[in-house]
Amino acid sequence: MNLKIIAVFLILFSLLVAGCTSDNGQDDTDGNISEGEQNETVDEGTPADENETPVTDEETPAVDNETPTNGSSGGVTVVQSTGPSTYTVNLENFLALPANLTINEGDTVVWFNRNSPTRNFVLISNEGLWEDQTIGYRGRYVHTFNETGTYTYKIQGFEERMKGTINVI
Repeated sequence: MNLKIIAVFLILFSLLVAGCTSDNGQDDTDGNISEGEQNETVDEGTPADENETPVTDEETPAVDNETPTNGSSGGVTVVQSTGPSTYTVNLENFLALPANLTINEGDTVVWFNRNSPTRNFVLISNEGLWEDQTIGYRGRYVHTFNETGTYTYKIQGFEERMKGTINVI
């Protein structure tokens, strides 16, 4: 009796496992997905509509194979942001990288502690823009620069190696 129950259980389990696996179209041997549909692009000026009919090979526009002149690559257009930007200064290997930044007024700088071995750092603004900030391992400090000028910072105890300048234009 127990042998029959185990056999039925194994058969049901096998059917369950077989039903849970699927091909998901990964192997393009059935021809359901064409390369044009896999690499479908959406017009940048129009938001994508969930009910939109996918582009087929007959509707795929011609691709310009010329080398882009604006520094982008492979048909990707880089759109320059007009709003404030965020910059990251990594505190690692007992260095501040990059040490010197030139940013615009209103931009934000994030100091991120990635040092190994793990260590807390104290970030100091030489101009007194913020109170001394202790940044724990994998921690960060964020500051937005709202006035033009040249500002310097250092890490307490490592002033010679971990220092930098932020030029706000």
